[in-house]
Amino acid sequence: MARVAFASDDGTAIAAHTGRCACFVIYNVADGQAPRVESRANTFTTHAQEGCAGPHAPGPPAGHHSHASLLDALADCQVLVTRGLGPRLLADLGARGIDVCVCNADGVEDAARLFAAGQLRRARPTDACGRSHR
Repeated sequence: MARVAFASDDGTAIAAHTGRCACFVIYNVADGQAPRVESRANTFTTHAQEGCAGPHAPGPPAGHHSHASLLDALADCQVLVTRGLGPRLLADLGARGIDVCVCNADGVEDAARLFAAGQLRRARPTDACGRSHR
């Protein structure tokens, strides 16, 4: 079984930017099935708290926020599914052993079915947002 978090803007739509999502919808995926388990309000990312003061560039320059609270909140998940995230978050998730899949599906339910069917691909560094998010 894999515990999979889907970044969502409203509990039903896949978020375009992980840090700014409203919640993470959690599914347990096994044997091609993906039952919904819970929804976790995003109260732990810097963007959600409207505290992001710097651009997202590779590396840990001074003034950049930490992803520790997000990583801790998803520690029981093996995979994050999203439409977009920054390169530092992609690297930080990987360092914690959390795989990231990118998805163009509109809805969380559709994305969960695609993941359960093995139809989502693992994110590559080129999938990360390369621009500043202020």
